[in-house]
Amino acid sequence: MKKPEVTGSMKVSAYVVLCRALEEGIAIGWMRAHKHTDKPTEEAVKNDIENEVLNAICEFFKFEDEEGK
Repeated sequence: MKKPEVTGSMKVSAYVVLCRALEEGIAIGWMRAHKHTDKPTEEAVKNDIENEVLNAICEFFKFEDEEGK
């Protein structure tokens, strides 16, 4: 399949993409915390949400390492 030719410029709305990553990460983390129990601890919920938010952000954004490579 041939890719269509794209002309002109396009800008990404980083804020919108970041918000979407946060929303998706929170939703997935909440579901994961409740995957094996109906009453997860507060700590388990927070950990699962944090992990999934970070995973979602890293899916959409690439970060340079601390050395700037």
